[in-house]
Amino acid sequence: MPEERNDARQLSPVLENYLEIIFHQEIREGAARASSIAEAAGVSRSTVTSTLKALKSMGYVDYEPYSLVHLTEAGMHIGRDIAHRHIVIQEFFQHILQLEPNVSNDVACELEHVIPPDVIRRLGQFVLYLRSREDDWKNWQEDYKEIRLEHIQSNTDKDLVRNAPPMLAMRTQMMGQDELRKKYR
Repeated sequence: MPEERNDARQLSPVLENYLEIIFHQEIREGAARASSIAEAAGVSRSTVTSTLKALKSMGYVDYEPYSLVHLTEAGMHIGRDIAHRHIVIQEFFQHILQLEPNVSNDVACELEHVIPPDVIRRLGQFVLYLRSREDDWKNWQEDYKEIRLEHIQSNTDKDLVRNAPPMLAMRTQMMGQDELRKKYR
């Protein structure tokens, strides 16, 4: 049975973002301030205040107006989980798919709320696997970069599939996607 995305009360992505922001600030500075949260979230201080009140009523933060903000144990658990998801997704997009850091970060911000925990775990294992095998890691990066360059030069998926290394064609067949290959021939 797959793990739940977060606590029994399903939080919205916005509330998860607040917990992630507070988590990072609490780790760095020992506590979070409403003004710092507002700056990090790109919202007004009054928006932060109402959100902190909601998070307090849910049991995720210790908060009183004009005081420092601390995560409760439950809030810390979710904040840490969201931060972990973000790192795994960003690492995958930046170092495996070789996207620009700002693009990887933006994608991670969106996907960290919707990818199931078992998928996050496997993405993390895949990144760690490649990074733990230096030669495979270098080969992976070089091969992928070459395929990307071919794609940019050909500028079509049809050419990319046709010109892909034989291993890709073999994998496609093994996966039972012969129809996909025929479509692009």
